[in-house]
Amino acid sequence: MKPFRSVFALVSDCHARTGHYQQLWQRHFYDGLRGALETVATPHDVEFDWARGAAAATGSAFKEARARTSERLREQILGAHRRSGLDAVISYCFGGDLEPGLVSEVTHSGIPWINFYCDSTHRFVEIAALARIVSLNWFPEHAAIPNYRALGVPILCAPYALNPDCLPDLSCQSPRHDSAFIGLPTSNRITQLGLLRLLGCRVAIRGHVWADRSVDPFHNAARKKSDWLAVLFRRGLGEKFLRRCFWPIIRAQAEGPLGDGEFGEFLRQSQIILGLNQGRDEAGRLTSYLKFRDVEFPGYACCYLTEFNEDVAAAFEIGKEILTYQSMWEAAQKIKFYSRRREVAQRIGRAGRARVLASQVWPIRLQQLAQAL
Repeated sequence: MKPFRSVFALVSDCHARTGHYQQLWQRHFYDGLRGALETVATPHDVEFDWARGAAAATGSAFKEARARTSERLREQILGAHRRSGLDAVISYCFGGDLEPGLVSEVTHSGIPWINFYCDSTHRFVEIAALARIVSLNWFPEHAAIPNYRALGVPILCAPYALNPDCLPDLSCQSPRHDSAFIGLPTSNRITQLGLLRLLGCRVAIRGHVWADRSVDPFHNAARKKSDWLAVLFRRGLGEKFLRRCFWPIIRAQAEGPLGDGEFGEFLRQSQIILGLNQGRDEAGRLTSYLKFRDVEFPGYACCYLTEFNEDVAAAFEIGKEILTYQSMWEAAQKIKFYSRRREVAQRIGRAGRARVLASQVWPIRLQQLAQAL
């Protein structure tokens, strides 16, 4: 396969007003591709609010919006192909974001369609329909390989691709926090941070929602009132009780999201950046898998400590470029150990950054995508 020169990029989250990740994907997907290729076309006058958050549905309004958006994308993709000869469409979409006919028409026009998806271990049902028809499925989780192989589709299992222009060196220069976490509150994260507090590690926490007193991180809109009796006899009740006890304590030590001007300074003041990368799979089990943060923070030259999984071990040399734990007790011990050894922590951060810039950026990933096709 020849190297890519011109692509059409489509990230539905960049065209939705809901959610917290539009800017992240803009910087690392759209801008990252622009920095690595001659020509990158992106959608214009397209919005995906209908496919996100509370606006998403399965009724006629949803179907009409998807059909309308897909038709507009069809015109833009084929128009870009006539103007500059596209080598591929590279997207980050869920299965419900697009009409299948759009993908089929584009690929039948001779344009390969590559779709990236990073929820393949616990939300595979939401990508399966699209996975069957694209030219190549790109995803970061090794545990999801059997899901795709069961469909008999082409795959590339590789981490996220980052934009090197958005990865300044933010290594810790003036430690103020032994450890820090940046991210949204979820019930299991509250448990983990609470356990660290009990073990003597007070983590500095920043992120959306933490300071919003109207938000209940334990609320499940799908649960009926009658389900509470079943909850009383379900396994894990003790953990549910524990995390509710932790919640007011952890919320009190958390602050709101970091602005662009604050982000770099916060990292430079944090000796260790903590990764909490669990998610529930489709059976409801908590599993650890590669998250964007597991590549992003090492790219900033942070000394990064995250939960061990096969994906992290494939992307980094454990102990040299990144730190991992397999229990919160082990995480607490490593926070205490490395927070007292600044030079060692800085050396790990520098090695992690070197690995990211050498292997987890768009120029490298584009070569692998072209080869996989």
